Amino acid sequence: MDKSSSNKRILLGMSGGTDSSVSALLMQKSGLEVIGATFVFSELEKQNQKNIKDAKQLAEALNIKHHVIDLHAEFKEKIIKRFIQEYSEGKTPFPCAFCNPELKFKNLKQLAAQYKCDFIATGHYAIVAEDGGKKYISKGTDPEKDQSFFLWGLNEEIINSLILPLGKLYKTQVRKMASEHGLSDYLAEKKDSTGICFIEGNNYRKYLNDKGITAVEGNFVNRTGAVLGKHNGIINYTIGQRRGLGINLNKPVFVSEIRAAKNEIVLDEFNALFKTKIWIKNIHFVHFESIKHNVKYIVKIRYRLQETQCKINILDGNHAEIHLMEPVAMVANGQTAVIYKDNRVIGGGFIERSE
Repeated sequence: MDKSSSNKRILLGMSGGTDSSVSALLMQKSGLEVIGATFVFSELEKQNQKNIKDAKQLAEALNIKHHVIDLHAEFKEKIIKRFIQEYSEGKTPFPCAFCNPELKFKNLKQLAAQYKCDFIATGHYAIVAEDGGKKYISKGTDPEKDQSFFLWGLNEEIINSLILPLGKLYKTQVRKMASEHGLSDYLAEKKDSTGICFIEGNNYRKYLNDKGITAVEGNFVNRTGAVLGKHNGIINYTIGQRRGLGINLNKPVFVSEIRAAKNEIVLDEFNALFKTKIWIKNIHFVHFESIKHNVKYIVKIRYRLQETQCKINILDGNHAEIHLMEPVAMVANGQTAVIYKDNRVIGGGFIERSE
């Protein structure tokens, strides 16, 4: 394990689940003094209290200090407000990509200084590797659990102080360790969290409606703008959607574009969904100077999407264009494009448009 020297203190982000519990165990075994921190990001978490109770129970079982940090006001301002705004603009936001660098890890780093901790840690399945004296995020060993995709926005300062104890382990090994070390069956068998953490039941349409984002009827159009029928509000549709369109054109059609300014949804055949160029904004590259225009990289635009070869053209400090070696379908504005060189995460950005 990285930085596994004795007499060092580390602040661990604890969700109350299997991954953070085994991370604590591994770091204790390596001689690190572990302090736990559980963040309360949303009203849902604040009301539910389940993760907080689980984390407290875990901390007591491991005999480690534990702190609960209420960040729900900051989360509402920085993450939820952005989430609502982007959906109202016809985008498909990815809140984790913004939350990780701007809230979770930033607050871990600040609290580490407050609690006089030398390092920070989480239970992510990724690896902190080093090349030429520079540290970076690399893919985790378990291909089914690799979470490097979610960490592209971390800056060099965060990475240099970060320990990821589970990076070289498989999930099956982690579950086995949790059971073998006397943790409750509930923790050992706890299901992985999925979906959007601040939306109950992952029903984002109901959530947006509850927040006052009203679905306004508009037109389905073809690529030239000819009206094909009526849709029931752009927040109810995503790029690539085929089912539930409520329109019959005697051939399969898909949502290929959302024109929020005109309240129009473009329907087209599946082939029209393929793109060969993606523009990204709010770009972040860990070692910016190492990016080369004529070098082939790998891009992923969704967590489970197959990797695609590409080249990168940095336009300015905030924008870049990605040239895909093979076309990719269903590229949604607001999602992230994460760039790899072999297993190494070199950075990424938020998708602004594609063609």
